[in-house]
Order: sequence, then C-alpha cells, then structure tokens
Amino acid sequence: MLTTKPRFPIREMVLYGWMPSFLKRVVYRMMGHQIGRGAHFSFGSVICGGKVSIGRDFSQGFFSMIRGETINIGARVKIGAMSMLDTPHLTIGEDSKINEQVFVGGLQFPHSSLRIGRHSQIQQLSFINPAPSVTIGDDTSIGGHCLIFGHQSWLSVFDGYSADFRPIEIGNNVGVAWRVFVGAGAKIGDGAMIGTNSVVNRTIPPRCLATGSPAKVVSQAPYFPRTLTGEDRESILRDIIAEMIGYLNGFGMDCRHSGNVIEIRRMQKGWLSCSNILERILLGDAGADTVAVPDGTRAYLSLTAIPKSLRERLTKEQIVWADIESRERADFSNDLGEELIQFLRRYGVRFYRVPA
Repeated sequence: MLTTKPRFPIREMVLYGWMPSFLKRVVYRMMGHQIGRGAHFSFGSVICGGKVSIGRDFSQGFFSMIRGETINIGARVKIGAMSMLDTPHLTIGEDSKINEQVFVGGLQFPHSSLRIGRHSQIQQLSFINPAPSVTIGDDTSIGGHCLIFGHQSWLSVFDGYSADFRPIEIGNNVGVAWRVFVGAGAKIGDGAMIGTNSVVNRTIPPRCLATGSPAKVVSQAPYFPRTLTGEDRESILRDIIAEMIGYLNGFGMDCRHSGNVIEIRRMQKGWLSCSNILERILLGDAGADTVAVPDGTRAYLSLTAIPKSLRERLTKEQIVWADIESRERADFSNDLGEELIQFLRRYGVRFYRVPA
C-alpha cells in the first residue's frame, strides 16, 4: 500500500531510543527540532516528526512514542510511560499531562489533529482517535479507560449503513469521568461534568452535569455548580488547610496553624548530618497591599486577588505565591510552595504561571 507506515518506529528506537536524555537532545537539535531547556527523554522513548517544538522541562516516560508531521508541546508537559501518540498534527499546552499507556491513533487523514489545552490531563489507558480532529480545552480532565472516537464505520455504506467522520470538541474546565465513550460529532460545553460509564454522542451544554447512555443533563445552574458566597469559600479553604496539616503530620512533619501562619518543622537529611528546618506558609488577607512576612516564609496563599505590588515583592523574596481568585501563581517553585499547590489540585484548584 502507498500510505502504509509501521505501527512502531522500530528504526528510530534502534538508532537513538536507547540513548540517554542528553544525547537525545543533541540528536533532536541536529535534526532541526526545537528542544527546550531541561527537557527529559527516558530510555526507549522517541519523537518522530517533521516540525517539532518541545517546551522547557518537558518529560517523556520510558518506551513512549510521539509521531506526527507537526508536533508542538508546551513547557512542563509530562507524557507517561508506554504511551503512544500518533497523529499528523499534535498540540499540547503547557503544564498538561498524559498518563501511562494512553493511545492516540487509529484511522486518520492527513489533516487529522489532536489539540490539548493548558493544565489538562488524560488519565491512563484511554484511547483517542482524532479522525478528523479532537480538541480538548484548558483545565480539562479525561478519565481513565475513556474512548474518544472521531469516526464510526464498519458495515458497508452500499448496504445502507452510515460512515460517520466528524470532529469532537471538549471545552474548558470539563470533567470527563472514567469509562466514558465520546463519539463522532460530540460537543461538550465549558464547565460541564460527564458521569462515569456515560455515552456522549450529542451536544452537552456548558456548566451542567450529564450522565447516562446516551448522556442527558440531570442537573444545571443554580444547582450545579452551586453558587458560593465569600463565607462559603473561606470555610472551604479552612477545611482544605486543616486536611493538608493532617496530611503533612502523617508524613512525620510537625505542622501547626496559628492565625494566618502555618508552621512546618521537618528534618532535612544531608550526607553526614540532619538539620531541623522551620518553614512557613502565610495565608493572605483580602486585598492587602502591605503584609508582614515572617522569617522562613516560603509560600503565600490568598483566596482573593493579590495586588501587583505584593506579587512583585513576594517574587523578589522568592516566596511562591498563589492567587485562588485569579487562578494564577508565581512562575518559580520551591518544595513547600509546590507541596501546597499540588495539594490544592486534589480539590480541582489549578493555577496558571505568571512570568516575573
């Protein structure tokens, strides 16, 4: 056949799949690919493409494969082990993650494409067929074992059966639970939630809960998502902070909360000795322009918008700040700040990085 290609890029895997990460970076750059600073390529992983752009701090798990004519992957994207992304045009936004053993491929066309926005995630063992295209927005999660098929054809059209090839659009801030089937032509609106074991083959409106086979809207505003007051948000934050303190204490740290300061004492092991470290998280006051920052503060969390002047001060002092109202955070990291931000992700709270 004229268009047949090997299912696996055996040639590339033999030539440079075994190389350590730093040699792969050299090889890819010699090929004319744009490879960002800190990109890491695990053993057995390969990227095969015509025009390739990889952002900084990219990570590709072992024996994973990315193949396409144009590949554009943003900063801090993570591809899990043994995942296979094979589509002519691939775009993945910054801070997105594809877990282990995700397959992208199947029947496609030269213009077929998969576009994934920023801060999105595809859980393990999902199968995506972008024929002709699949678009997934920002801050969207696709659960494990999901099937997203852009085509439906098997029986002959000359016997009266249909062949369906239509794009799939999944919006921003969408939650698709595990084991969901999304069929050709499906459109899921921003802020929608799709229940487990559902079949989506139609348009789902924004900001609703849909479930079933086929999926139907079972709840929407003002009941889903519910409207929160300022007091509601403060109560939720208090509960999350209490959970986090218990979580860190469970890992052997000494965490205490007094007023708007959380103190964390932990042991740091060196080569020949251990040291006791005291670090602090400071909880912000609403709209405060000036804040007294205790010594040892490593992270600053605010439920409301952090003024620009305070952001600049915290950045200058290398204190990781996070603004829940604006969904923004400092571009740099430290261990305590990253622990806080990752814990908030458990509750669906994600932040966009703001360059200094």
